[in-house]
Amino acid sequence: MKYVAILLVVGVLVAGILGPQIFFVVDEKQVAIVTRFGDVQQQIRSPGLYPKTPFVDNVTYFEKRLMIFDAPPDSLLTKDKKRLIIDVYARGRIVDPKLFRETVRTENQAASRAVDIISSEMRAEIAGDNQAEIITTSREPIMNRILENSKPQLALFGIELVDVRIKRADFPAEIADSVYARMQAERQRKADKERAEGAEIDATVRAEVDRDATIIVANAEKNANILRGEGEAQAIQIFADAIGSDLDFYSFQRNSLGSTIRPLRSLIPRIRPGKPYRNLEIGVRF
Repeated sequence: MKYVAILLVVGVLVAGILGPQIFFVVDEKQVAIVTRFGDVQQQIRSPGLYPKTPFVDNVTYFEKRLMIFDAPPDSLLTKDKKRLIIDVYARGRIVDPKLFRETVRTENQAASRAVDIISSEMRAEIAGDNQAEIITTSREPIMNRILENSKPQLALFGIELVDVRIKRADFPAEIADSVYARMQAERQRKADKERAEGAEIDATVRAEVDRDATIIVANAEKNANILRGEGEAQAIQIFADAIGSDLDFYSFQRNSLGSTIRPLRSLIPRIRPGKPYRNLEIGVRF
């Protein structure tokens, strides 16, 4: 029993020592190459457990995830001979570990080469565009052209370039203030113009409304006067018809009034508006 325990312990120790020399693990975030005396024996692109020759084979791991190639801001000259500060970055991944190891060897060296290539293509692209186009229009076509021109060059290092992005495109500090002042003045001019046009439209609308209101009031007064005149005419006609229907009574009433009024005096009846001859009131006597 004692010997079995000793053998078990020895076996575990041997497995612990020889295990990493016989097998290696590649996870989902890595790619790997197996080299023997400097020569590449195998490329591993899929995760899993793999065998190797102990004490002879060496395993080198590389990042499988996207790598960021961040170029420093650069002052570039545009087609119209104006300067812009361009800040760009790119993303790529290792797709050929063997070629990657043979050309750039390390990820830091790969990032340096990628930045050089992307910056060079950026300078060439910016030199063919005007400043206003870069600042005001969509940058997607510019980034796509840089991507397409840079991809074949990075493929020579076993790197697949996925995309290129412009983080910032700005004016140099020495001219930024004057440019922003001109932009602000231009926007202020447009705002003043729009406000003036709005005030003109407002005045036009108000004038039309006032004119329409005046016409409506005038028509209303005209119709009121017509209706008032028609009413008074009807009242007079009714009164005349009433007198004409009984002339004897009218003569009697007239004679009665004449007898009650002293001679040499005139009687002016006061007629209330809208009620002609309905209520006779004694007016001024002469």
